[in-house]
Amino acid sequence: MKTTLKPTGFIYDIFVKNVTLTSLLFRISFFLFTWWVLTNGDVSSWWVGLPAVLLSTTVSILLFSPVDITFLRLAAFIPLFLIYSFKGAVDIALRVFHPRLPISPEIVKYSLSLPPGLPRVFMVNLVNLVPGTLTVKLEDNELTIHIMDSRLDFIRELNILEEQVSKIFGSSQNFYKGDM
Repeated sequence: MKTTLKPTGFIYDIFVKNVTLTSLLFRISFFLFTWWVLTNGDVSSWWVGLPAVLLSTTVSILLFSPVDITFLRLAAFIPLFLIYSFKGAVDIALRVFHPRLPISPEIVKYSLSLPPGLPRVFMVNLVNLVPGTLTVKLEDNELTIHIMDSRLDFIRELNILEEQVSKIFGSSQNFYKGDM
């Protein structure tokens, strides 16, 4: 009777079973590029840089599980990101310089439909780009947001952002939640 050994254990589970080749190559490329930028491309720094890149890749695998990111959708998101950044900056500038300071602040709750982990963290950080909003707290799937002017349609903006984040991370759900 012939028995075959199947690899098991902590190292196998993390590095072989849970990491795709694409994820591994992306992480290594990211850390190589980061090192290259930090050292201005100095070739003599690679004797320190290569171990640092390998250590960084290993730690990133241990801390952050692989995520299925659609890079084409991420690239398509960049213009939306720039638009929201610009709109947010202009909105705040106009409010600051307006003689009557038009604000109607409120704390609101917004239910997220994104899965836990990186998609939610990404969304929580993006909420701050919506004009007049600031993330206060994330608890389970409920996001607490400070709204500078509750008369604006911020729910529609949040729905758009959540849908875009969902597409980046490979999911396509309908995120319209209507009035809250």
